[in-house]
Amino acid sequence: MARIIKVVPHNDHTITIELSNNHRIIYDMRPRLNTIRFRKLADIETFLVVRLENENTLVWNNLCQITIDEIISIIER
Repeated sequence: MARIIKVVPHNDHTITIELSNNHRIIYDMRPRLNTIRFRKLADIETFLVVRLENENTLVWNNLCQITIDEIISIIER
């Protein structure tokens, strides 16, 4: 499985995720902002402080997290 090497959040609630296999994912979080799990990220200032943990998980100030496996699973649907 590829590792995340870089995460760049954007003001439109998308995230550019660069992987170790030279692939790049632009993940749109907007559809998930209405869920209990991710609704705190609707605040753009909170959303923009995403950090990378263990080369496979995006974390927002211990409010919520999502793994690369979960992101890929959602994209493949």
